[in-house]
Amino acid sequence: MDHTDNIKAVGEATATFENDLETLILEAFAAGAAIEGTWEITLPANDAPNWTVEIAKNRTDGPMYDPEFLEE
Repeated sequence: MDHTDNIKAVGEATATFENDLETLILEAFAAGAAIEGTWEITLPANDAPNWTVEIAKNRTDGPMYDPEFLEE
């Protein structure tokens, strides 16, 4: 595997991770889970690092729905 292939593989793995994380958060939110907070992730493999993950809720500006769509 050359350097360009490695960069592409890392990019694909990162995109997959982001998609999986988004899906996990959306499904947990829909199920009513308490998502916001700091999570300590300790992996069972000695060579793998442990992780601290912080999830904060950010509100978007503007309405969350299209009023025209609801009126039709």
